[in-house]
Amino acid sequence: MITYMCKNNHFQELQLLHYGTEACAPGHYFGPAMRDYYKIHYILDGKGTFEVGGKKVTLHKGQGFLIVPHSVVHYEADQDDPWEYSWVAFQGSTCPSLLQQACLSEHHPIFEMGNEDDEMRSCLHRMISSRNTHKGWEISMTGLLFQFFSILIDRAGEDRPIPLQDYTKETYVTQVMDFIEINYANTITVQSIASHVGLQRSYLCSLFKDKMGTSIQSYLVNYRMRRAAELTLDPALTIGDISRSVGYADQLLFSKMFKKVMGEAPTYYRKHKTAPSHLCS
Repeated sequence: MITYMCKNNHFQELQLLHYGTEACAPGHYFGPAMRDYYKIHYILDGKGTFEVGGKKVTLHKGQGFLIVPHSVVHYEADQDDPWEYSWVAFQGSTCPSLLQQACLSEHHPIFEMGNEDDEMRSCLHRMISSRNTHKGWEISMTGLLFQFFSILIDRAGEDRPIPLQDYTKETYVTQVMDFIEINYANTITVQSIASHVGLQRSYLCSLFKDKMGTSIQSYLVNYRMRRAAELTLDPALTIGDISRSVGYADQLLFSKMFKKVMGEAPTYYRKHKTAPSHLCS
């Protein structure tokens, strides 16, 4: 059984192309041939052989293999105990990164699920049994594909290689700034930022200050106040609305921090910024 997906330009980062499951006949094979997209097979039962780059291996239940674009492969079901497998075919700009995190590549295409076998089977079962019966079906299927990768990456565990971008000090600093940009409106602390980045609080604070010349807390406050200053230009928002929108439930504390950073209270800042230009000259 195979299900094909329509091409959708909204899913350029990761797009599911088709998926399915097959209980193969003895000796059933594909290739030698190539695909122009990624494809992963997961063996549900039985066994067979997979060959790529002149190397041939026998695989069995609980194992899987990756096919990368433009790589000539050959795979064949065993004559006595032919395999049954499920597969997913996909493409997109995030594929190399996701596969590297899962320790999979053209040169390392084989994986074994071990204790995660049940979770992988459950994910594939939900994908294969899904039917295009609602408007959000394609989004739902893309979500299952991300879950599929999540399971593969969890399986990789501590053997997961360094991501495409080395985790330098600059990378951690960028992660802090990105986290603040996304979450500044929430109740966040330096500790929650450190937990997200995966470093000890004291080390991250020292690293950030060394690179940025300011503390994480000061950067967070300044980011919030700059965003608040932009919001004062919207006359539909009260100062209380702005305060809560940048992570301050206490409007008095917000006003105090705003004046400290911007030089004047938010009410006066708003008046000066929204006044006609001839009154400001």
